[in-house]
Formats: sequence, structure tokens, C-alpha cells
Amino acid sequence: MTHGTAEQDKEKIDAVWGDPQDWAADGWHWTHLEAIQQMNNRHVTGDPHLSDMARFFEQIVPKERPVPVERALVLACGGTTGLEHGIYRAGWVKEIVAVDISPRAVAAAAAATKAAGITGIHYQVGDMNALDVEGPFDVVFGVSALHHCAELENLYAAVERVMAPDGWFFIQDFVGPTRFQWTEDQVLLINRLLHILPERFLVNRKNYRRRDFWRVEAEVLAAFDPSEAVRSSEILPLLKERFHVEEVRGFGGGLLHLALATIAHNFDVAQSGDPTGPEYLRLLIEASDELRRQGRTQDDFAFALARHRRT
Repeated sequence: MTHGTAEQDKEKIDAVWGDPQDWAADGWHWTHLEAIQQMNNRHVTGDPHLSDMARFFEQIVPKERPVPVERALVLACGGTTGLEHGIYRAGWVKEIVAVDISPRAVAAAAAATKAAGITGIHYQVGDMNALDVEGPFDVVFGVSALHHCAELENLYAAVERVMAPDGWFFIQDFVGPTRFQWTEDQVLLINRLLHILPERFLVNRKNYRRRDFWRVEAEVLAAFDPSEAVRSSEILPLLKERFHVEEVRGFGGGLLHLALATIAHNFDVAQSGDPTGPEYLRLLIEASDELRRQGRTQDDFAFALARHRRT
């Protein structure tokens, strides 16, 4: 970590991420919207109704072994349980170990899992920077996780150690600018999108108006959350050094991830009551796709699938 002592950093991270309700307290984020999920699916799998996770378990894994697989590890699971409950209930994995650095997040996830009557998911407090779990795991999941890891080399070595010889490292993560240091062109394009939207779409649930977007200084972001995007731009280059990378598929996010932050619910009719929301969202998606096609925006998010080099 980069600020304070390791324990102080862990306390800050726990304060930021310990309560799963806090993340959407100001309003929805881009992936809360089904249309955005379909856009991302389209970029990764080519089918708006087929997620990267479903494609992995239904098309890739069965070529080598029966599904469900025996064991999976979820890194930086957080407190929401969506990932691990989803793959468990789909019947894709028999046993899941999920770790997170935040004790409050782990407690919330464990409580929700117990309340749901699920016995095949086990939670533990664990730091990705010094991962301590017992393998082997058929799949290791890094979903919205690796961009919070400062010691990527240590993590990759640990994943290599606990991943079964014929296992997979499944990554779906933010791989954009470290510490969210967006480019000037990116900030300009985001603000152009925000400025063409009617006022009613720009106010979040805490009455904050999102008309103008700006880049937060790296030191300010690190002081608030020492783990946030700490080495995000190095995730893929270091992955390719350590593993055999079978696939990398970017899915954008350079604009809408930021433009829709805390206001995405305004584009959902059930949330806002505004029937024009989906149409404005469609226009935003079309603009984002076109700018991406022109090469004017980068893929800040990516799906990657990696394996042991010897596999």
C-alpha cells in the first residue's frame, strides 16, 4: 500500500467497502442497468444475452471437464454476494471460497449466505497482497478485484500456486489508468455527454448534480482509499508475463462507467418513473460505441482468461 501503515490502510478500506449498501447509496452505477450489461456482453461474447461467465461455464469448461467444477476461489468478494451466489446457484461450482480484506464485508456476505441457506460457500478475511488460502482451485475469479491489489506480483504468484494445473484464472476488471488519472480527451468527452442530457437525469439520490466531471488527483484518491486502482494499468501486462493468456476482450467503460456514476437509476423507468430514460440511455450507448469504434476512447474494462503456462 502507499499511504500510512498497512493496518491503517486496511482500516480505510474497511471503512470504504465494509457496508455493501454504501456503494449504491448515492445512486446506481452503470452495471446496475440491464442495457449496459447487454452492451458489455456484446463486446465480450458477441451476444447481448450471453455473459462472459455463462460463456465460460457453458462453452469453454465443458470441452475439458464436467460442470460443475469442484472448487473455485473468489478474490475480493465484497459484501454483496452476487458473484458467488450466482455461480453456485447456477450449478457451475460445488464449493466456493471467497476472501476479502474487509472484515465487515466478509461478515455481511457470510450472514447473507447463511440466511439464503447456502452451505457450499465459505468466507474468510484475506488480503490479496499476501494471499493465504489452501488450493487447489479449478477456477480463480478476479472480478472487480485486481485493481485493488498493490502487490500484483505476489498475488499472481499465489494464484499460480493455488490454481489447479489445468485450472483457469478468470478476470473481469478495471484495467484503465492507475489511480483513475483519466486523459484530458476522456474528461472532455464525458462532459460533452453530460452536458447534452436534460437536468432531470443528472441529479443523484443525495441531490448532487453531475453536470461537470473532473479528474481527482491521485494523492487525494489514495488518501481516501489506498487500494483504489492502485496499479490497474499493470494488471494485463503483468498477467501476460506470468500466465498463458488465452483471451483478452475489452468492453469499453471509458465513458459510460464515469458518466453514469450515481445517476444510472435515472435511466431506469421502474426507478425514476421517466419513460424517456431508456431512449436517452440508448443514445448514450450508441455514442459510446461509435467513439470506441473510432479509437477515440480506450477499453478501461476487460475480460481475460489465463492458465498455467504448462497447461
